Amino acid sequence: MKTDIRKKKLWPYGEANKVLKRHDYNTDHIYTFETGFGPSGFPHIGTFGEIVRTEFIINGLKDAGFKTKLIAFSDDLDGLRKVPEGMPEWLKEHLGKPVSAIPDPYGECSSFSEHMNSKLRKLLEWMGIEYQFKTSKECYENGDFDEAIKILLSNYKMLEKIIAPTLSKETLENWYPFFPLCEKCGSVLTTVVKEVNLEDYTVRYACTKTHGEVQGCGYEGWQTALGGHGKMTWRVDWPMRWYALGVDYELYGKDLIESFKIGKRIMNQIFRTKEPENMFYEMFLDENGAKISKSKGKGLTVEEWLKYGTIESLYLLMYRRPRKAKELSFNIIPSYVDDVTSLSANYHSNSHPEEHDFNFITRFQGKEKTFPGISYMLICNLMTALKSDDKKLIKNYLSKQKELTEEDIESDFLNDMIEKASRYYHDFVTAKKPEFELSNEDIFLMGQFVGLLYTELTSEEIHNAVYTIARDNGRNPRDFFKIIYLVFIGQDRGPRVGTFVKMIGQEKTIEIVSNAIKSFLSAESV
Repeated sequence: MKTDIRKKKLWPYGEANKVLKRHDYNTDHIYTFETGFGPSGFPHIGTFGEIVRTEFIINGLKDAGFKTKLIAFSDDLDGLRKVPEGMPEWLKEHLGKPVSAIPDPYGECSSFSEHMNSKLRKLLEWMGIEYQFKTSKECYENGDFDEAIKILLSNYKMLEKIIAPTLSKETLENWYPFFPLCEKCGSVLTTVVKEVNLEDYTVRYACTKTHGEVQGCGYEGWQTALGGHGKMTWRVDWPMRWYALGVDYELYGKDLIESFKIGKRIMNQIFRTKEPENMFYEMFLDENGAKISKSKGKGLTVEEWLKYGTIESLYLLMYRRPRKAKELSFNIIPSYVDDVTSLSANYHSNSHPEEHDFNFITRFQGKEKTFPGISYMLICNLMTALKSDDKKLIKNYLSKQKELTEEDIESDFLNDMIEKASRYYHDFVTAKKPEFELSNEDIFLMGQFVGLLYTELTSEEIHNAVYTIARDNGRNPRDFFKIIYLVFIGQDRGPRVGTFVKMIGQEKTIEIVSNAIKSFLSAESV
């Protein structure tokens, strides 16, 4: 059933409408999306995010019944600038060469770029995404870009005016939009164009430039600019792809805003056509609020996230507010896993599920999933309080939740959740000892809390009693709840106290809290 998305408020529908308006909602047109990949390293979480967000928009068009095509483009003619961290030093002898001309350091594929491309393709296929894979090497060598290259070189002066404001005076003196591939050393980073013949689009070049650690070999000669014997500079190459491949839409990171503006001018002034519809997305921040640098090896990988969290929680991270900078750290995984569960409950009770966020984050992998109302954070808290990650024990305590059925308790979803929570518990909870101070008054209040648990109470009575103890002793109830959580599970917040106590059991809670206080007092006396 087709969906009229013109008045839908979810952001993927908004972006989808921008693309559709471009061709007046033409049902015969195949709306082409592009996502770029630099194969000088492994696909990282930023690559994943761009693909996923693009697919959200594509699914918006599909909901409306329009035809789409996704081009996954690998810039494998890009020269290797430095040896990536963790890779063999022998790669130094190949610096400057296109990554498609460098041997695979892992000995598995025909080239360095092919190894990285294979990882990207496996990721796309694992996600169930339909795509058309293209590489710079193939497109240049097959002549797919020849027409565009001729237009660009024939309009060199106009192109120079567009690019000039972004270049230093020194760079501008030797600047030319085409990098010939040196016939002697194979470098694409160290060649300088000296002369151009626009009758046959050949260039005279010298391999004399120094680029970082790469020194030109000194060779001079003539080379054609067509058929894959070099490549255009990045800021020219990008709009050239839009023109040659008929790209209707592309996402890009905030760090490429200026590059996009230049690309837009090249499309408008040189190719005499409109730039693709587009949206930039914000960058990720680390737990301290600093921008994550992939070159410094910061941030999480997709594999690291999936070690502890569900794939849907990672989709949700990419879905939410793409134009807002967000934290990307291990700290946020539990809350995102639980947010998916909450979204699921809301989605299934919603009268318009097609207008729900959940509809976008669960359409990958091509299979239906159920999300029982089980909290990842609750499982972690149980493991912390019980000092055990035994699956049978955890399930026994979870079974006390009235809303969970026996089917939920034995589901693959819960088994997977417990395994992931167990890894998180061992790697981040037990590895990080909680640091907190208890005053004599705090210990006195905790004694009263333990005392009330000797009488069988309901969860609501326990919760209300915490307020009563705090107020009777002139304390802010919020502060007292914080003390209980710190003693109970080593964190300053947690599940509703009464509910958690009843799940653990009052007798077990007395034991846990009493032992925690004894441990604190013995540490203080040392």
